[in-house]
Amino acid sequence: MKKKTFNLLCLPAVGSMDEVVEKFDAPINLVRGDYQKLEFIFQNQSLEILHQGVDLNSFSFVWLSSNWNNRGSAYGVELYLKKFGVLASKVEKNTSKITDYIVFALHNIPIPDTYFIDSREIKKSLGKIKEVCGYPLIVKDTKGYGGAFSMYIETEKDLVREVKKLPANKKYFFQKFIPNDYDWGILVANGVVVSGEKSYPAKGEFRNNACNGGKEVFVRVDKIPQEVKEIALSASHLLGLSWARADIAIDKITGKPYLLEVNRYPGVTSKSQEVSGAYKFLSSHINALLEKTL
Repeated sequence: MKKKTFNLLCLPAVGSMDEVVEKFDAPINLVRGDYQKLEFIFQNQSLEILHQGVDLNSFSFVWLSSNWNNRGSAYGVELYLKKFGVLASKVEKNTSKITDYIVFALHNIPIPDTYFIDSREIKKSLGKIKEVCGYPLIVKDTKGYGGAFSMYIETEKDLVREVKKLPANKKYFFQKFIPNDYDWGILVANGVVVSGEKSYPAKGEFRNNACNGGKEVFVRVDKIPQEVKEIALSASHLLGLSWARADIAIDKITGKPYLLEVNRYPGVTSKSQEVSGAYKFLSSHINALLEKTL
């Protein structure tokens, strides 16, 4: 019976690996990894992470390490490999919107079709971006806040032109645009939905954020669709957050909800349900301490 090939991915590759591999008695197929060659594909409620077109779950073992620039990607790869039972060396936890999406995709939380690759590879990946996301699409900063460094792109020509304007020191991903009239902002505190709002975009604006001129309309918690609440609760739980807001867009054509992101630092709107929600959250932590001061 022919023995199965042992495929080792060293990500990223380190020097003198040939000498290291030669010390083993068994034959090893060594693949020298490069984070720049990774593709993260979120499509049709599934996830693939590829290295030069090869799914990482096909390797026998992955030697993972990272530098400051790649720690988020390394952690995301570790999560992916763990889900598929592929052994890998451990790396430290380092999160971004991409690692959040990996968690969501691996637990069947609905997210828009999304594509992420190293910024230096964007021009080479125009075909894949179109295949996964289509047009129009949204460009987002992997660690952005309030819609900063986000773009609405209608054509491939626009994409090639506009990405040149983005800061080179950041990382970006591409996402299918979900046509919508509003999105939900669902505030979760200690595993309970405490507030909900519909955010409507300002005229001519694709972002629904209040900080970008969006209009907030608060809705009683019991009037929020159950499916929307369940997405917010599941997302917060999966990320281990006790205080967060889930932003969920509703496709105005299909009616399907999509989780856009989970905000760890949500604002609290004056004279809204969010004030009561923040009070409940904070009081659960400090009431006992306050009693000691009385």
